[in-house]
Amino acid sequence: MRAIVFVVLGILFIGFSVSCDKQPRVCFQSSCLKVEVAQSPLELERGLQYRQSLAKDMGMLFIFPQNVEAAFWMKNTLIPLDMFWLDQDKKVIYIEKNAAPCLQEHCPTYGPREVARYVLEANAGFADAYNINIGDTATFSLVEIK
Repeated sequence: MRAIVFVVLGILFIGFSVSCDKQPRVCFQSSCLKVEVAQSPLELERGLQYRQSLAKDMGMLFIFPQNVEAAFWMKNTLIPLDMFWLDQDKKVIYIEKNAAPCLQEHCPTYGPREVARYVLEANAGFADAYNINIGDTATFSLVEIK
């Protein structure tokens, strides 16, 4: 009987711990990333610049106020990234894998030739590790879209 009580308490504790995690997430069929959300003009401009590292399970979600032609570059970004452009329905429309850091004055830009509403940045290798492809759809949890 005592073992059952401990098992039930353990399950309740785990459930409570998970429900208390208010970190926004972006999920694909095979994985989720905790994300920082960039929405203000300053956040959208700065992104992950000057970061020395990014935890394996973390990323940054850029939310634009409307559909835009969003070209990104890696100027002053110190870590290689996979970047995912998503449309208003959260469907992946373009992926840039292993975008290299750029500390030069002139850096290449990346992005689709169509409009996007969101861009997700993750550590390089995320797309291949979780088999994320163009046409896949993401879900957002606890992300406030203004």
